[in-house]
Amino acid sequence: MALVEVNNLRVQFLAKGQLKTAVRDASFTLNQGETFSLIGASGCGKSTILRVLAGLQREWQGHVKLLDGAIKPGVRFQGDLRRNVQMVFQDPYASLHPNHTIYRTLAEPLKIHGESQIVLRVEEALQQVGLPADALQRYPHQLSGGQRQRVAIARALLLRPKILLLDEPTSALDMSVQAEILNLLNRLKQQFGMTYLLVSHDADVIAHMSDRAAYMADGAIQHEFDRAALVRGEHRMDAA
Repeated sequence: MALVEVNNLRVQFLAKGQLKTAVRDASFTLNQGETFSLIGASGCGKSTILRVLAGLQREWQGHVKLLDGAIKPGVRFQGDLRRNVQMVFQDPYASLHPNHTIYRTLAEPLKIHGESQIVLRVEEALQQVGLPADALQRYPHQLSGGQRQRVAIARALLLRPKILLLDEPTSALDMSVQAEILNLLNRLKQQFGMTYLLVSHDADVIAHMSDRAAYMADGAIQHEFDRAALVRGEHRMDAA
């Protein structure tokens, strides 16, 4: 079953008095329980697509369905849609409030959605991503880059979303920490039956994580790869 259907998506920006097309006529589906990835060089439109699906980029054209319902340009996500579509950003430090403790960062989404047993849920989330309980009283600057990204993943998972959008989730991390985070994401996907849309320019990350992938250039999807093609490394020529 397709949780995401994107048809003829186009996103344009006004930059320095000129209209720039960031995404042009992109079409793809994301099926329940799979990891579908967008690969391509920086500026090709990958992250813009994620921002549309996260409700952060509200000006676009085309047809987009999320979780069996069509979304519309210019409309803020509400209710179940906000809960069921979560995003992990590239830079974990920039996505965490520097003056909030990790506990406050993790507890706020639960409070906003009227959840109960907040302390227990936060402690469980921290445990799921492999962080010690005393991390709750720390601030982002007191954690390593890998630990901050684990906090960002824990925050995204707290509301048990059906779709997790991952925007270069390991590119700001050292190689050894990258592997830890990728393996963590794969384990959590299996544990909770989640569905991922992953953006990366790293061919190794795509091969490790993906069931299917699409290569983007100049705002458009150029090729799609199934799992067999990814295993054969066919996507590497495009990623190079």
